[in-house]
Amino acid sequence: MLTLLEQIDKGTLWRIPGGIHPPEHKTLSNQSKISRLPLADHYLIPVPGVGENCTLAVKVGDTVTKGQPLTLGEGFRHLPVHAPVSGRVVAIEERASNHASALPVLTCVLENDHQERWIESVHTPLSLEQVAEMDNDAIIRRIQLAGIAGLGGAAFPTHIKLKPVSEIELLIINGVECEPYITSDDKLMQESCDEIVRGIEIVHQLLSPKRIIVAIEDNKPEAIEQMSHALNRSQLPSHCARVSKIPTLYPSGGEKQLIQILTGQEVPSGAIPANLGILVQNVGTAYSIAQAVYRNMPLIERVVTLSGQNIAKPGNYWVPIGTPVEHLLEVGQFRGDANAPVIIGGPMMGYMLPNVAAPITKGTNCVLMPSEQEVAPPSPEQPCIRCGECAQACPAQLLPQQLFWHAKAQEYDKAASYNLRDCIECGCCSYVCPSDIPLVEYYRVAKSALRQEAEEKKQAELAKQRFDSRTLRLEQEKLAREEKAKQAAERRKAQMTGSDKDAVAAAMARIQAKKAAEAQASAGAATEKPQDKVAAAIARAKAKKAAQKAETITEAETSELPASKLTGADNSESTAVSQKEKVAAAIARAKAKKAAQDTADTAEASQAPAQQGAETAPLSQKEKVAAAIARAKAKKAAQADSNEQQAATVERSEETAKPSESQSASTDNAEATDKADAAAAKKAKIAAAVAKAKAKKAQQAGSGEEPKAGAATDAELDPAAQVQAEAIDNAEVNSPEAIKKAKIAAAVAKAKAKKAQQAGSGDEPKAEVTTDAEPAKAATLQAEAIDDAEPNNPEAIKKAKIAAAVAKAKAKKAAQASASNEQLAPSESETDIEDFADTEDVADTSSPEAIKKAKIAAAVAKAKAKKLAKAQEETPNNEHKD
Repeated sequence: MLTLLEQIDKGTLWRIPGGIHPPEHKTLSNQSKISRLPLADHYLIPVPGVGENCTLAVKVGDTVTKGQPLTLGEGFRHLPVHAPVSGRVVAIEERASNHASALPVLTCVLENDHQERWIESVHTPLSLEQVAEMDNDAIIRRIQLAGIAGLGGAAFPTHIKLKPVSEIELLIINGVECEPYITSDDKLMQESCDEIVRGIEIVHQLLSPKRIIVAIEDNKPEAIEQMSHALNRSQLPSHCARVSKIPTLYPSGGEKQLIQILTGQEVPSGAIPANLGILVQNVGTAYSIAQAVYRNMPLIERVVTLSGQNIAKPGNYWVPIGTPVEHLLEVGQFRGDANAPVIIGGPMMGYMLPNVAAPITKGTNCVLMPSEQEVAPPSPEQPCIRCGECAQACPAQLLPQQLFWHAKAQEYDKAASYNLRDCIECGCCSYVCPSDIPLVEYYRVAKSALRQEAEEKKQAELAKQRFDSRTLRLEQEKLAREEKAKQAAERRKAQMTGSDKDAVAAAMARIQAKKAAEAQASAGAATEKPQDKVAAAIARAKAKKAAQKAETITEAETSELPASKLTGADNSESTAVSQKEKVAAAIARAKAKKAAQDTADTAEASQAPAQQGAETAPLSQKEKVAAAIARAKAKKAAQADSNEQQAATVERSEETAKPSESQSASTDNAEATDKADAAAAKKAKIAAAVAKAKAKKAQQAGSGEEPKAGAATDAELDPAAQVQAEAIDNAEVNSPEAIKKAKIAAAVAKAKAKKAQQAGSGDEPKAEVTTDAEPAKAATLQAEAIDDAEPNNPEAIKKAKIAAAVAKAKAKKAAQASASNEQLAPSESETDIEDFADTEDVADTSSPEAIKKAKIAAAVAKAKAKKLAKAQEETPNNEHKD
């Protein structure tokens, strides 16, 4: 059995599945030689690799020469780009790309100066001996720096392809060019066959393959002849290289299909031809390799076919890389309208260019401008009829129908499971589809989605690796720091003396104590209760009350001074109150408030039984007097509570507002005076209540029997007790005039009571019939006569009130005795008792004269009480106005 190489030497060919025979239309462009077009004014050189594996070597405003590199990179995969003409860099910006999507890509815009100044590194061709003496690394380095990529359409970097990982036994030079309309490789083989063979020799020097095959389709007889003569003239071994003529069939020019035709071997899915020991290069790439190695000339131009019935000058032209397509249409005399299609590549594998401002790239081998007669407008897509023509025409032996369904449903993973990546996008399935379904477009979209997904997974994996590396590095650095600190601590500990150790221990103890104190403070602050705040407020109130009491004592001591001096002294003393006195005053105020609350509770408790007794049975005189006293005390306690609340409010406002020193002193002085007067009034009322109780007890002892509920007894004395309590509660001590009159009334009542007691006899004279007008008039005259008798003395006020209470008790006792002895009529008794209650019980005698005098004194006290009540009503009104 013949080996593979022996079969190749015999010229054995194999058939491939699928394939089609579309119209060629090659005669439009292969009738003339390759020529040059006028240069454009501006060139657009895409630099998509900037930022990934290379950097820009120029900036805006720089002047460049022809062939000068525009990018710099050190990686093996870096493929530089060069300036196609000399000129100036006018912009580096994003422009439309040469792609079906026309997505913008970073582009270097050059302004042509039309001087054609070459870079100095380009030299005259080397000799064969000089090239033979070069080592492989130098040759590959030159190929890389020249920026050579596959010119068959894939544009894969050639220097990477020429350094395979496995040994190459078969080198195939692809000159098939099976795409309709395209004749660039055909004309290049006809006109530059020797240059192509020099490139083949360089590849042979690098790879040393056992066989070299130049594959040309049988519809290119001139190219076959020229390449055969060139091989005969070359330095290649005669048994090594040969030209193989293959039958015309599309897509026999595909890499995998050509390998299968020439060797009968099929490249596995996901593998490359190098895995089989086979390398495929395009004839245009071989030409560029020769130019780069012999002359050090970079890849700055290529042969491009301009074809189609919409162009007046079809043919093949040397076009600089970066030439705008619109410039080619202009110089080629494009005859189509704005809607006429412009296709990059052939009609089978090419794509319609949406923006003619896009540039020519290294992979552009044809610009097709067909008319409507050549390429019909796209027909509307029809439903698939499952005819199976696409599967029969597929050269890769795929299932285009299944791929279409999954791609259309965006089920890209399922499409990949049907070997979507093995599709070469030849377009045979779309060409034979009776439903006009653009199957290749669906496959391209699906491939793009799969590539994006794979790239995202790759980036995620790289990010995970970087994160793991960073975590490991940080952990190692942490361990290293801890170890270093431990070693340093051990060194310091070894070098420390006894005193140093003691100092360190003391410092550590201080730190621990400080931490413990901070923890205790934070715990105390966290456990603070609202009761503590209430206690603090009570303490402040007591302190303020003590301060006011001290001011009252000071005011009593300085009562003899003039008003102006007294005011100044009060202000100075009030400002001198210490913090300790304020605390004591606050405590005293709190105690007073509590006592007032207790008194109110007692009054309520005493009122409840009295009310129940009133509902069931008549009240006795003692019960009625006790009820009146309890009501008076309750009223007093309520007033004291109100005063305490007002004092607490004033204290809080003083603590927050912080008024000026003069205003604070004046306010404290006024409050101290009011509190002192209130305390004096409270003491006077207590003494009066005690006197009333004693008088009641003496009355009951003198009569020897319980008072009857008849005339002038319980029912009528109860109003008197109420009037008495109200008169005591309404006593006003703030007015000097009222205080003076109260003292006068108390002195008169005391004197008359004493006189009546001394002049009392054993007889029971009759009550003298008098009217209330006479004693009231006399009392009024007497009050006016002694109105201004005594000064404003708190001690005198207290004594006067006590004397008045004693006199009232005695007068009350005498009135009760007179009522029981003389058996007055109910109407007269009621009148006398009412007068006795109103005048607050002035006399203590059984004679009519003593009773008359007592009534006069009671009338005087009653007038004073009314005047005090009136003054009390006016005083709050004045304070409210202030």
